[in-house]
Amino acid sequence: MRRVKILLYWIFRARFNVSLPELLQFLKKPTVKNIGSRYIKNITKTDGYEISFEPIPDKLYWPGNFPVEGIYQVTAETFDKDDWHFYQKQHTEIEEGEILLDIGTAEGLFPLSVIQKCKQVFLVEPNKYFFAALQRTFRNYQDKVVLIHSAVGNKDDIISLQGESLSGQISDDLSSGDTVEIHKIDHLIAGHRITYLKADIEGFEYEMLKGAAAIIKENKPKIAITTYHPQNNAEEIISLIRSYVPEYKYYVKGIYDVECKPVMIHLWC
Repeated sequence: MRRVKILLYWIFRARFNVSLPELLQFLKKPTVKNIGSRYIKNITKTDGYEISFEPIPDKLYWPGNFPVEGIYQVTAETFDKDDWHFYQKQHTEIEEGEILLDIGTAEGLFPLSVIQKCKQVFLVEPNKYFFAALQRTFRNYQDKVVLIHSAVGNKDDIISLQGESLSGQISDDLSSGDTVEIHKIDHLIAGHRITYLKADIEGFEYEMLKGAAAIIKENKPKIAITTYHPQNNAEEIISLIRSYVPEYKYYVKGIYDVECKPVMIHLWC
């Protein structure tokens, strides 16, 4: 049903830079689990999960209280260049010496996959279980990785993190969930240079960008940002970023099945 909906969106509503050959390839693709399995070498159960991959030498740690099946989705998104969620599309590739700001790092597979190329990496993650796993995954890269346990938005405050795993949501209601600090990106990494901004934060991308005006204006980083969540509007996100730096070029990519929305926006100067 998902593929049928995307086909109908492509025919009757919007194509979001998906060509006919790309659409046909998508319609014939194996399941996400099958694709992810191509890149996973081994999954070992410990107090959590220790995962090794074919394309990279480093192991990743996955929290034991989250279903490990989620690793197949993020593996496909990280390594399958044809996936519409793939961050390193044309103009937003990770290059040698990159300074990466990864907002909504979650399990950390994307930064782990590019760590050898990066000069420095800032990882921002509010979920305490993912954050603890990140500390284990990146323990051998303390010279270049800065781990930040925080949510991000357009204010500095305390909020509640509702839900778990890959789809946690932030809320001002502190009566439930785990409380966590929320900060503007401009304050979290003030004075630091970045060259690449990646963000996937479950629909709070626009609020995050409102708190990142100075960083974007000063650095003009390449940006790869998700736009398929219900709260997101791709045109509003593009307009906001270009209000900071009018010379940004961009394109959207991919078709989301729940709503007729692009999956990603890629921006560069």
